[in-house]
Amino acid sequence: MHFADKLYGRISSTGSRIVIGIDPDPRRLLAPDSKFRGAFPGKSDEYLLDAFCSTVIEISQAYACAVKPQAAFFESMGILGWKALASCIQNARRHGIPVILDAKRGDIGHTASAYAQAYLHPESEFFADALTVNPYLGPDTLEPFVAMAKRNGCGLFVLVKTSNPGSCAFQDLKVVDRPEEAPGSVAAKVAEAVDSLGRSNIGTSGFSNIGAVVGATYPEHLELMRQIMPKAVFLVPGYGAQGGTPDDVKPAFYPDGTGAVVTSSRGIIFAYESHPNPDHADILEAMAKAAEKARDDINSATIAST
Repeated sequence: MHFADKLYGRISSTGSRIVIGIDPDPRRLLAPDSKFRGAFPGKSDEYLLDAFCSTVIEISQAYACAVKPQAAFFESMGILGWKALASCIQNARRHGIPVILDAKRGDIGHTASAYAQAYLHPESEFFADALTVNPYLGPDTLEPFVAMAKRNGCGLFVLVKTSNPGSCAFQDLKVVDRPEEAPGSVAAKVAEAVDSLGRSNIGTSGFSNIGAVVGATYPEHLELMRQIMPKAVFLVPGYGAQGGTPDDVKPAFYPDGTGAVVTSSRGIIFAYESHPNPDHADILEAMAKAAEKARDDINSATIAST
């Protein structure tokens, strides 16, 4: 199935535009004084990682349109983390939850092809529904990812305008292609490339399988990027812990509530840390309440007029 169609089928069935990030920070999960460890006394690190990912996936079944494992946290734990990442991806997919692997890969030639094989090929242990990719080595470096994604019904989310404070240092630089034209930003040029790459693979949902990462912390850019990339699904980080509000994400959406999904990680998956001594039931309840609030807040802001 086309990735955008799969995603919108999931949005329709859950009523959610929230993507829950799975960020198993070992400092918050595996430390001796971790509240999560305290809920599972005597259990191994492997058990804790699996329990954490499984708990987030359980919450995501009800409240999320997709999950977004952050590869860096898994990778930081070596073989233990790699095994947990494969298990997490496979578990989510078994439950029918689309997986957007946040790995931000990007390289040239055969290396890009190898990354695409690792994350977008059905025979890989890390086979995900979509992958975040870095375009700043040039459009040719995206081609292996685009080809593999199209072949296997997967999606891509290309970094265009990221949510971090320092993104302006490069992404907002002005460039001029022709003297008679007004200058545009580097991010806008990347957006034009994303739009061009995605035009050849539009699903029945009306959206391409080539999406864009555009941060909620820069709402003024969201409106411009939506104009440049009308067929791209936006993956919008920056909501919640990074300071983005439901109103900030509105320009990413069309009036009918389509066009974007919003990521939330720490505000949901570590919501239980406010509890003095949580057990597993307390952890589930805290995550569920935070996820439900995020879902309702985003829906209220983006589809209130429909």
